[in-house]
Amino acid sequence: MIHLAVARVVEELNRYLELRAPTLTPPRAVADSLFDIEGKPKVAAAEKVVVSLVNVEQDRVYRSIDPFERPSEGATTAHFVRPEININLYLLFIANLSDYDEAMKAVTYVISFFQRGSIFPISDPDWDSDQEVRMSLELFTLSFEQQNHLWGTLGSKFMPSVLYKAGLLKVRDTQVEADVGLVEEILVNE
Repeated sequence: MIHLAVARVVEELNRYLELRAPTLTPPRAVADSLFDIEGKPKVAAAEKVVVSLVNVEQDRVYRSIDPFERPSEGATTAHFVRPEININLYLLFIANLSDYDEAMKAVTYVISFFQRGSIFPISDPDWDSDQEVRMSLELFTLSFEQQNHLWGTLGSKFMPSVLYKAGLLKVRDTQVEADVGLVEEILVNE
């Protein structure tokens, strides 16, 4: 599900940048990292807006504790499944451009893209859910110290960039662990 969420944002951002930043070479935005596993700059990320997943956290506020799911109305059993986990993704949008002025423009375009619309429906044909998963993105500001640590972890010098927190992405393993009978009546000993 994470890969679909990031791909959806990159796809929509590319459509927006096609209109706003025609001087950037297509694809204008890519989901990637700045460096390969050996620490060498990635050619595919050069002269692009690079979208990198920099953190994943569990959102414990909207946590479900009910492990039982009734498969359909009128069913005589319920499924025992693990409750879904709501997660937040932190996406860093890096203007990896050699021209600094163009890099600042690209960051401005990213911000204006999310100002126009920050909620994205995500669908997965393999996802066993009757509910549409919606992802909401909001600007997330780091302190200078946090930025320093982030860029140090990425192994790069600071580049024009902006960080967004993508909230409430639901992740769930739909494997049924057991079928359990429903409570149909309660007997009280007198």
